[in-house]
Amino acid sequence: MDREESLKEKSEERVAIFEAIPPDFAGDNGDYNFTPEQVEGYDMDPQLNAKVLRAYDLRILPIAMTMYLFSALDRGNVSNAKSDHMDKDLGFTGNQWNVMLTVFFIPYCCMAYPGTFLSKKFGPPTMLPIYMFGWGTMAMINAAVRNFAECLVVRLLLGCFEGCFGASLIMYLACFYTRAELGKRMAAWYSMVAVSGAFSGLLSYGLFQVNSSLKGWQLLFLIEGGLTIVVALVSWWILPTYPTHAKFLSPVEKTVGVMRLLKDSTTQVNAAFSWKEYIRPAAEWQTWVWGFYCLIYGVANSTASVFLTQIIGRWGFSTVKTNLYTVAPYSCAVIVMWVFVISSDYQRERTIHVMCANGLVVIGTITLACLPVSKIGAGYFCTFLIASGSFIPSVLFQSFVQNNTTRENSRAFRSAVMNFGSNAGGIVSANIFLSQFAPKYVTPLIVSAAIAALGICVLIGLRVHMVLDNRRRNREQGVQWSSKDVPTAALQDGPANPMYRHFY
Repeated sequence: MDREESLKEKSEERVAIFEAIPPDFAGDNGDYNFTPEQVEGYDMDPQLNAKVLRAYDLRILPIAMTMYLFSALDRGNVSNAKSDHMDKDLGFTGNQWNVMLTVFFIPYCCMAYPGTFLSKKFGPPTMLPIYMFGWGTMAMINAAVRNFAECLVVRLLLGCFEGCFGASLIMYLACFYTRAELGKRMAAWYSMVAVSGAFSGLLSYGLFQVNSSLKGWQLLFLIEGGLTIVVALVSWWILPTYPTHAKFLSPVEKTVGVMRLLKDSTTQVNAAFSWKEYIRPAAEWQTWVWGFYCLIYGVANSTASVFLTQIIGRWGFSTVKTNLYTVAPYSCAVIVMWVFVISSDYQRERTIHVMCANGLVVIGTITLACLPVSKIGAGYFCTFLIASGSFIPSVLFQSFVQNNTTRENSRAFRSAVMNFGSNAGGIVSANIFLSQFAPKYVTPLIVSAAIAALGICVLIGLRVHMVLDNRRRNREQGVQWSSKDVPTAALQDGPANPMYRHFY
C-alpha cells in the first residue's frame, strides 16, 4: 500500500510538471511536434529504437570519426615534422617553434564561437565539410612554406578552420544520441586523437625513410592534407541535418528518433536558431567553471598529442625510432579510454572517472620528471600513463556538459566555451614545453602535474555542489529523484527549474 501511494504521488508530481510546460516544447515542425504528455506516454518499441541507433552508428558515427581523425592528424603532425628537423629546414631560431604552436591555438580557441554559430545557423552537414576542406587545404600548403613567417600564416589559418570544427561536431552528435548513449559515441570519435597519434607515427616512420626531392615532413603534410580534402567532399553528401531529415530513416523511425531525444536528451529537436537561447548559458556560473576545467585538461591533452614525440626524444633515439615509439602509448590510450567510458556509461557517473584520469596524468608526469634519463623502461611506461589519462576527460567531461544541457541553442554556446577552454590549454603547454628545458623537460612536466592536480580539486568542488544541490531539491519536494527520474521536458530552464537534477 505504501508503495502504491508513493507511485501515485510521484505520478501526480509528474503531471504537475507537465502542466507548467509550454505545449510546443518539442520544436521541429508540424509532423514531429509533440506535447509533453505525448512524449511521456509514448511507448518506445525496443526493436525500433535499436534499429534507429544502429542506423546512426553505421551512417553517421563512422564519418564523424573519420573527420575527427583527420582533424587530429592535421593539427598534431607538426610533432612528427619537428622530429624530422622541420624547424631547422625552415631556419627557426630560439623559441620560434613555440610561437608557431601558440599562433595556431589562438584562433583554434576563438573560432569555436563563430563556428558553432554558423553550424547552428546553416546546419552542421553544410559547415563541417567546409571547415574540413579549409584546413585540409592549409595542411597541404604547409608543405610548401619556406620560412618562419609563411609557416606562421598557414598555421594561423589552419587554426581558424579547425577551431570552427571541434565544438560543432560535439553539438552535432548531441542532436542524435541520448544522454546515456553519448559517452560511448564521443569516445568513439575522440579516440581518433589517440589513433591519429599512432597512425601519424607509423606513417612518419615510413615516409621519413623515402628517398625523394621533398623532405619527409613535406610528404607527411601533402598526404594527410590531401586525404582530408577527399573525406570533406565525401562527408558533404552523407551527413543528415537532424533525425527528421535523415533519408535513411522511415517516417516511423524518424518519430522514434525524435522521441528518443525528447525522453532523455533535449527539450527541443531541430529547434530554430535563437540568439537569446544561444547566449543564455553565459549568465550561468557553471558554464565558466566547466570552461575553466576544460582549460586544465587541455594542457595534458596538448602535452600528449603535440609534445609526446619530443618527450620520447629525451632518450636519444633516431628520428625514425622516435616516431615508431609513439605508437604504443597512443594505442594503449585508446584501450584505456574505452574501459573508462564503458564503466562511466554503465554506472551513469562522470566526475569520479575523470578524476581518476587526471590522477594518471599526475602520476605519469611527476614520475617522469623525477626519473633519470638512464631509466628508459620506467620513463617509457610513464608516457603510457600520460597518454592514457590525457584523452579521457575530453570524452567524459564533454559528455558531462552535454548531459547537463538540454536545449540545442544553449548546447551550441556551451560547446564553444568548452572548446575554447580545452584548446586554450594548448597555448599553455606550447609556452611551458620550451626548447630551453629539452631534453628532460623537468619543469614543464612538474607544471603539467600541478595543473592536473588542480583539475581534481575543481572536479571535487563540482561534484560536492551537485550532490548537495540534488539532495536539497529532493528534500524540498519530498522525493528521491536522480537525473534519470526527471522528464526531459522539465529541464528546459536548467537549474532554475526546481525539478532539475544534476547529472554528475
